Amino acid sequence: MKLIFSSAVMLVLFFIATGCKNDSSKSNMNNDTGSSTELIAGNDSKTWRSSKETDAQGDKDRLTRDEKKEFITFSTNGTMTMGNNEQTRQGTWKYEGSTLSLQFTGEGVSENFTVLEMDKNTMRLRAADGSEMIMKPE
Repeated sequence: MKLIFSSAVMLVLFFIATGCKNDSSKSNMNNDTGSSTELIAGNDSKTWRSSKETDAQGDKDRLTRDEKKEFITFSTNGTMTMGNNEQTRQGTWKYEGSTLSLQFTGEGVSENFTVLEMDKNTMRLRAADGSEMIMKPE
């Protein structure tokens, strides 16, 4: 169950990184941490949900009803909450270079994603296995 939940969470995070290419607020992946933190966590906190997913081969991977209920909330203080209405996991997050790292509290588990694109309305992430996720804020 934890493996399934972890995989779903990774997919949610991956979707956070896809950006709208013509949005003037799009982040250059080399921007300073302050502006990236604001894009990811807003002024205090920001909740993201997965909207699209592709597998490592680039084929569309349809989101299930349960996957659509999953979220991740990033706070400006570097903490995060991930889960759904029934179960959540806590941890910390860090964005450096083009890498979004998530460390889960008490689990000894961390996940790293390459941020491909990011703006205030979309984030597109690539997981280590090559799959990609697009996330949208609530």
